[in-house]
Amino acid sequence: MLNIILDFLKDFKASGLYPSFTPITKGVNEPICTVSGKEYLLFCANNYLSLSQNEDVKNAGKAAITKYGLGPGGSRVISGDIDIIRELEKRIAKLVGSEDCLTFQTKYMVNIEVFSALIDPIINGRPYKSEDSVIFSDEYNHGSIIDGCKLSNAKKIIFKHNNLEDLQQKLSENDLPNKLIVTEGVFSLDGEILPLPEYVNLAKEFKAMLMIDDAHGVGILGNNGGGTGMHYKISIDVDIIMGCMDKAFGGTGGYLCGKKELIDYLRITSRSSVLSSAIPAMMAGAMIESVNKIEQGTEARNELFTKAKYLKTKLKKIGFNILGVNDIPSVPLFLGDEKIGIQFSTKLWERGIMCPVVRWPAVPLGGSRLRIIVMTHHTQSQLDTFANTCEIVGKEMGILA
Repeated sequence: MLNIILDFLKDFKASGLYPSFTPITKGVNEPICTVSGKEYLLFCANNYLSLSQNEDVKNAGKAAITKYGLGPGGSRVISGDIDIIRELEKRIAKLVGSEDCLTFQTKYMVNIEVFSALIDPIINGRPYKSEDSVIFSDEYNHGSIIDGCKLSNAKKIIFKHNNLEDLQQKLSENDLPNKLIVTEGVFSLDGEILPLPEYVNLAKEFKAMLMIDDAHGVGILGNNGGGTGMHYKISIDVDIIMGCMDKAFGGTGGYLCGKKELIDYLRITSRSSVLSSAIPAMMAGAMIESVNKIEQGTEARNELFTKAKYLKTKLKKIGFNILGVNDIPSVPLFLGDEKIGIQFSTKLWERGIMCPVVRWPAVPLGGSRLRIIVMTHHTQSQLDTFANTCEIVGKEMGILA
């Protein structure tokens, strides 16, 4: 068996598709980072609001580590519930417009568990029978959602990306009593914001639960940064809002938000919570301050949108295929063939820019792209440098005329 794995690995590396893993020594999540003693412009960190290095956020984390120590000591069920984590959960729930919240160590832990916890039988065929549930999942959903769906005993149905007609047809063809629709609030790799009101209406029509993965929405969309639900002012109509703290929050961790009774249920059915340690109290302290910054961050978000729109407009004028809309800070530059994408990002790297290509399995084969992330701390000069370098590389490779 090991020989088979080694043969595959050898061939994969020979193909040029094996990714590089870059050790950053300074400037983590900042516009300028240091790798092996050399400075690079960074356009791949999800630190949208530049909170990762915010002094108030870091000081809040330091205060929490002084009071609570390093680790939580184990599962919240066994080792005790730390008050500052509960405080963070209340703050996140309020931010996104839900009644309650449950935090996890990572977003991946949330998504691989939530589907089993929500609609699989827990004890003696309750609350659901295994054959009575079905998950409807967007074909472009994040890999962690795909993995989580596979772990559930429910029937799985994939609907065409953001295609309400296809979803409606598939809902009408399946009369199982327990239906769950899962999609993303913001598809950052495609530059799209979900038309959430239409999904809410469809879920109500077919008596289905609706879950959105709002990892790239919370902190960015809505007047208070509450995400896609707050953007449309219908958070209360979304049964489950999933989010994470390693993007706009500047930290790490995942969470689920919804009605209090549903979150109470998930506290005892989510194995990723019951059988794993809680987030560290020091992270909870830092993230409470991040929530403060997000709630007060209208000016920062406006600045972020302005910079993202500027870069998108400039790249389009140069001649690149930029996906999506102008009002989110993710800028997907479509390249296509994986080898072209790898070569493009390598040439950027050689010119002092860090923006790795996103390729299969994160996107379909032949769909490689740069997901350029704009942060509030990026200057216009840095945006210009990035766009101008992309133009030089594009012409050198024959992508641009």
